[in-house]
Amino acid sequence: MDQMCTVIAYFHAKPEKQQELEKILQDFVVQTRQEPGCINYDLHQGDEDPNVFVFYENWRSRSDWDLHNQKPFLKSFLDKRMHYLTKEIGVKTYTMRSPYDKTRP
Repeated sequence: MDQMCTVIAYFHAKPEKQQELEKILQDFVVQTRQEPGCINYDLHQGDEDPNVFVFYENWRSRSDWDLHNQKPFLKSFLDKRMHYLTKEIGVKTYTMRSPYDKTRP
């Protein structure tokens, strides 16, 4: 069985595009949480720098995350991302080593 995949992605908004980018990213949350492989998909905003947005994501498997990355809404955004961002999206992936089930040690 595939191991769960955790993803942390950083978006550095242009200050004048910050509100517009947040609306786009909030829409990502709505769409992504409907995907069967999505365990959680949470958007955060920096306390010290409100132009920084971070997604914390958990997926059933790496292949579920790969499917997510093929979604038209993501591909469309990626084509025009630098209209909203000061630098490339920073993405780090991790393999979950502890059980997801809270009832298991």
